[in-house]
Amino acid sequence: MTTSVEDSMAQKMLKALDEHGEALKKMGGHHTRLEESKLKKFTYVEIHDDEKEVEQWDEKDKVEYERNKKFEKLTAETIALREKMEKMQLAKRKEWMITSITWGE
Repeated sequence: MTTSVEDSMAQKMLKALDEHGEALKKMGGHHTRLEESKLKKFTYVEIHDDEKEVEQWDEKDKVEYERNKKFEKLTAETIALREKMEKMQLAKRKEWMITSITWGE
């Protein structure tokens, strides 16, 4: 019984191939051309050489770059100091609360 089902399925597939063979060939040809065109296309990649760019800067650009670097560094240091001070204030408040609770007893 399994053999007859397989045979009938094979017959249906062959019949469909005969009916739609030309359309399938055209689709296959289009697919092949699309794949070939994808392979032919290339992507343009621009590579920046940082050392050459720095050499092309004029004095004004160099000064501005250095100033911005210093500003970023100072900003990071300021934020770190602020966080440290906030932690110290929280620790001091906890200490005061504990002291006031123990003295209040």
